[in-house]
Amino acid sequence: MKFVPKRLRHTADVSRGTTSLKGWIQNAVSGLLTIVLIYVGIGLVTNIVVSNISEDTEARWFSWTFQALALASEDNDERLQPAQEIFARLIEHSDVRPLPYELFLIDLPAPNALALPGGGVGITSGLLEEVGSETGLAMVLAHELGHHEDRHSLKRIGRTLVWNTLIGVALGNVDLSALEMGIRLSETGYGRNQERDADEFGMRLVHEVYGHTRGALEFFELVGAKSGQDEARWTEFMSTHPLTAERISDLQALQRELNAGLLAD
Repeated sequence: MKFVPKRLRHTADVSRGTTSLKGWIQNAVSGLLTIVLIYVGIGLVTNIVVSNISEDTEARWFSWTFQALALASEDNDERLQPAQEIFARLIEHSDVRPLPYELFLIDLPAPNALALPGGGVGITSGLLEEVGSETGLAMVLAHELGHHEDRHSLKRIGRTLVWNTLIGVALGNVDLSALEMGIRLSETGYGRNQERDADEFGMRLVHEVYGHTRGALEFFELVGAKSGQDEARWTEFMSTHPLTAERISDLQALQRELNAGLLAD
């Protein structure tokens, strides 16, 4: 018997390389959800791992990040002395993680500060020159101790390393500029939350150590006066820090809460 194949009128064959708009949207949404879930999963796992690193282990692994800077600061003992005395009071408080803290000076004119894993806290010479009150300087130092309290630097390092390694292994040399921009924006939002947490920790610590928070906003008010109208609302999305005016407002609300607690007592 001769076989005569029937002509196919409809087929599910997609080998021609065309996809319907609906199919394209479904694939895009599926891919985006997968990336988001992986990103969130990496963050959760990293945070859990980092939160279980002991203070001894953190100091042993990461103290090299600031040891040279701390050693260089020994030549600036006279300029750093007032800040050292404030710092010593703060790190004695029971709310502060028991790390081998080191305060060091960075010769830069811009008033700023930073926290490095292992217990390092750096302040610029510009900060010492422009912040005059004891509680104002204490708030800056306590804010950096807040970053140490929640291991913010370690969490950011861990997230970045794991994500970059995963992407490098999975996708190799594929152009990831759009994906990297999305991740960067997500990380800035993550960073802003860290700054808010450190602000709150710092204000509460200053209140605990000094019994008041008068003058604690000096640095933030200084930054706000310098930035002025340049801090447009939309710029917050590209920044790792919240808007200064917003931070001041939040901290003023916390001050009122803390003062109300004092009056109640």
